[in-house]
Amino acid sequence: MSRVIERLVLGLWQANCFVVGNTGTGRAVVVDPGQDGGAPVLELLSASGLTCEAVLLTHGHLDHLWAAPVLAEHLDVPVLLHPDDRWLWDNPGAAFGATTEELRAQFGLVWAPSADRLTDIKDGQRLPFADLGLQVRHTPGHTPGSCVFVTDDEPVLLSGDLLFAGSVGRTDLPGGSWEQQMDSLRRVVLTLPGAMTVHPGHGPDTTVDTERTTNPFLRDL
Repeated sequence: MSRVIERLVLGLWQANCFVVGNTGTGRAVVVDPGQDGGAPVLELLSASGLTCEAVLLTHGHLDHLWAAPVLAEHLDVPVLLHPDDRWLWDNPGAAFGATTEELRAQFGLVWAPSADRLTDIKDGQRLPFADLGLQVRHTPGHTPGSCVFVTDDEPVLLSGDLLFAGSVGRTDLPGGSWEQQMDSLRRVVLTLPGAMTVHPGHGPDTTVDTERTTNPFLRDL
């Protein structure tokens, strides 16, 4: 398989969006399309000669799902999200105490997406898209429905806001839990191969081994 992983850094929060594709088949998925990500993602797919089969969300925070509805509609694909974060799909402003009206006033975002394309995912599920060997791991802590995606072949971890280079996701927002976050890191990240590349939701790439040895939160585990 000829795999390609392309990154876009989107919006006010500088969130990483990834297009993960199989150049042999021309098939791909889009992971965490954030603020104003619709046009850049479509341009990247076209330039790469890839056809998107699904939008994957690591969690329901606004900086990671902003463009998911418009992309799903334009590309005619499902949006995959853990059901424990469905409340954030209904109103992503709930993560910081805002209503949908306040989202419109503060960010200019009119949020009224259909749930018709929304598809639940669960821990351990194998996803068929793009022949990438993607597996879902449920990693609550940052949000109740936070998940990461692991690829089997040429293994990589799409870690969302569970793990960053040198840090971990915050847990002080509604629905966050430090205890669950630490359990998710111990249960999922520390059991992965050390050479595995980590593509986080913000900031630069890293590896599991690097974080085991230098990340103070993982060293404590």
